Amino acid sequence: MAKGTEPTLYSLLPSYSTALPQPLLELASSLLAQSRHNAGALKADEEVARSYACAHIACERLKISLNLPPIQARPPIPPRLYKRLYTHLDNVLPSPSLSKPSRVRTPTSKAKEAGLFGSTQRIPSRATPTKDTSLAKFRSPAAARADGTPTKSASKPPPLAAKKRKAGGVDSSLPAWIRPTIQLLCKELDQEIIGRTVLAGMQTIVAPHGRRSKDQWVNDHLTPLLAAVYCLVSGQLYVLTSGKDLDNRQYSRIRKSILGVLEHAQEKVAVQGMDEDELWIGWSDITSKDIDMSMAQIIKRDWQKDEWFQGFEDMVKRSEPDADNSGDGDDADSEEDSRISEKLHIQRADTMFQSRWDMTDQKRREYREWKDGILQRIEEIERLQVTPMEVDSTA
Repeated sequence: MAKGTEPTLYSLLPSYSTALPQPLLELASSLLAQSRHNAGALKADEEVARSYACAHIACERLKISLNLPPIQARPPIPPRLYKRLYTHLDNVLPSPSLSKPSRVRTPTSKAKEAGLFGSTQRIPSRATPTKDTSLAKFRSPAAARADGTPTKSASKPPPLAAKKRKAGGVDSSLPAWIRPTIQLLCKELDQEIIGRTVLAGMQTIVAPHGRRSKDQWVNDHLTPLLAAVYCLVSGQLYVLTSGKDLDNRQYSRIRKSILGVLEHAQEKVAVQGMDEDELWIGWSDITSKDIDMSMAQIIKRDWQKDEWFQGFEDMVKRSEPDADNSGDGDDADSEEDSRISEKLHIQRADTMFQSRWDMTDQKRREYREWKDGILQRIEEIERLQVTPMEVDSTA
């Protein structure tokens, strides 16, 4: 196993002319064996660089202790994909445990007498410092009173360091790229109405009850799962709005449009204050077959029977006006529609958009009545002005 990693190590250390250190060979071989156990499931394009990444990690971990020359990495796969693989393996593979401290050897009496270790006279020990002396360097000058006693604020412990930001935010249980990618899909495909339902579906499957799922399949197929959930909700929207069944042709159109948006998602999505590599943890490039496999898993596990999907039909019906009652001329139905329309336009008082500025159906009807009345009065005035002129001309 060690001989198989030697060429890779020499390529990482091109300026190293002598034989490679044995600890470096052993660590590279050990990391490669551990990676097959701890990270056995890698994609085909990532599997090509498994041995290279393990050797790279071994060089990074021993470059100080072995005084290795500069490392020049030339991975066999694209840099973005390799960096994600390197980070994953570096987190999965355990760091070598610190060796036990060796016993401190003291000079023998003969060596002391010979003066090999300096003067044989005993150095007097320092006095034990007092409590105030020990804590003085941890107190700020402004926190001390004139008499030397610390103030109440000085006795407080120093603030804890802020937690390291997770991939989805400090308190987020979803990867950071999921929410903005859903927004991008809704914007590009002009389907803002399904955004909340898709997000609720991903939260239900990937982070049930606010905690990240331990399902290995879910965590390994986040991107195709998002595409399948969006495709499922988009297909349901087509069925509800068109009144037709979702055939294979329409399903292929929806799937193709989703793939077209996801193909450029990494170029258009960005989260302020987050590194690009940290943002896209869990992302993977997908094909139409990946979406079909994820759709089959959704149906197999009955995820579409959960509340997030069952309530979508009611939401669509509430958001769209009823077309059947638009031309029947029934006053009761028209009044009911007007009340519903008014309710849909109600805004909260703490927003800049108020209901008095919204053009509702009732306001349009009142405007038409007002306009007809004004035009009728104008015609009457014009008629009264024209009539005397006609009388004078006949005379």
